[in-house]
Amino acid sequence: MLRLTLLLIALFSAIYCKAENSGGQILTLTSEDTQRYALIFAPEQNSTPRPLVFVFHGRGGSMHGISRQMDIHNHWKDAVVVYPQGMWCEGGYRDGFGWVVPDGRDEGRDIRFFDTLLKHIKQHYNINDNNIYATGHSNGGGFTHALWALRGDIFKGFAVSAAGSVRLKENAKKRKPKPIFIIGGSEDNVVRIEVIQREIETAKRINGCSTRRKFSKSTTIYKGTNRNDVAVAIHPSGHKFQREFTEEIVNFFKYLQ
Repeated sequence: MLRLTLLLIALFSAIYCKAENSGGQILTLTSEDTQRYALIFAPEQNSTPRPLVFVFHGRGGSMHGISRQMDIHNHWKDAVVVYPQGMWCEGGYRDGFGWVVPDGRDEGRDIRFFDTLLKHIKQHYNINDNNIYATGHSNGGGFTHALWALRGDIFKGFAVSAAGSVRLKENAKKRKPKPIFIIGGSEDNVVRIEVIQREIETAKRINGCSTRRKFSKSTTIYKGTNRNDVAVAIHPSGHKFQREFTEEIVNFFKYLQ
């Protein structure tokens, strides 16, 4: 308990200490009687509705850390980019701040936090409802799979890095055709390449993919029905997010517009 208390103090001190240097704005809101946080980067608001991108950090990460690793806001200046902060989780890859991936009827605290966060953002920013995206790494990618399953109709597309959907259990079957970009590492010892390959084949089956073509030097696209394409990139590294794929993710989201 002492360890958790110290970690919480360190986290929330870091949230406010880093806010001035981050270039983003810290949003504080209440979800289920709990204070929750997100780091938001937004262009100057005008009459043009903006794309919206949610970026979810991995277990043991933070909204500040993922905003540096997957700096979507630096690659898509016209979009409102939101980096939510997870809460304490135990078990799995390791204990740390992250996301509860719902495996049953109870959608869980983090899906409900997402609902509260989305409602707030749409009330305060001019958002294009037809251009909302989610991406995440590791546990954040697993949570992105959960959003595909449980809130899929909200999104234009998804991107997941080093993540599987096994923790969704029966909820995984709720995923309907949606474009998705899947990134994995051949030397990943946490989410092994075999898991990534299964996710690729599952996504291709859900999306009715057939032919394929090169999207970029490192990315292949499998053409799905009604533009529900599956983009795939396998890198020769481990579990850490490879920063060169940030631009690839943004290009995929722009391609879907």
